[in-house]
Amino acid sequence: MTAGSARFAVFGFETTHDAVRAERVLLERGVSVRLIPTPRALGALCGLAARVPHEDARRTREALAEAAVCARGEIEIEDRGDE
Repeated sequence: MTAGSARFAVFGFETTHDAVRAERVLLERGVSVRLIPTPRALGALCGLAARVPHEDARRTREALAEAAVCARGEIEIEDRGDE
């Protein structure tokens, strides 16, 4: 990882409803989450994905499972910021 970069886990969803519900569930559990356009690496999903800090990936998977929100894919990305 380069200076000024950060790693994130990105979760993709089949529907916009699932993405928005995931955001609400994660915020309620104190996870820093941001909805972003779905990265191509996740394939053809709804168009919205949830980005969380890499260190919160496990907590995110657990929270989504408890709330019965199904993530259809997960990838890791590196945000290089303003280089």
